Amino acid sequence: MIIEALKEKNGIITSSYCRSNNIPNIYLKQLVEDGTLVKEGRGIYASPETFLDDYYIFQLKYKRCIYSFLSALYLHGMTDRNPVKKEVTVYKGYNVSGIEDDCIFHYVTKRFYDIGITKVKTMFSNPVSTYDKERTICDFIRNRKDIDPEIFVKALNNYMKSRDKRLDRLFEYAKIFRIEQKTYELLEVLHE
Repeated sequence: MIIEALKEKNGIITSSYCRSNNIPNIYLKQLVEDGTLVKEGRGIYASPETFLDDYYIFQLKYKRCIYSFLSALYLHGMTDRNPVKKEVTVYKGYNVSGIEDDCIFHYVTKRFYDIGITKVKTMFSNPVSTYDKERTICDFIRNRKDIDPEIFVKALNNYMKSRDKRLDRLFEYAKIFRIEQKTYELLEVLHE
């Protein structure tokens, strides 16, 4: 059952998957000992020939980290820049001290944390949680002074060119974040 699940899950399996499918964890341990699996983290296993998907593995380890900013742009195909560091958003009070990956953390209140969370597929077809395009654009506008100007302009231009943009949702989020006027002015300039 584990080997079949590995085929369906791009070579990666978790102990929580095994528990929910009534597969005793002892089998995972045995497969690690005989070299069929490699332990990638607490409760995360992969077949040795699997090319590891960093974005997916990271999120299996840290479910509360939502990809945002440049990482979200990358996952949505709105930039050709592969971020050097993962950028994630967590809610204030979330303990990031145990996260060994080199990340840039953004903190928001719990009230804003869930707004715009969506699932996208990585380049290896694994699902990860990220903010949707509209939330990402709002985050860029809200933090404009901290964003590289070239990346900022490209992000807005790519958003406006995208076929699946949702301007109604963008302005709904802009209202929640109290950046309606800024958003309107920036998009008006781009439209001209």
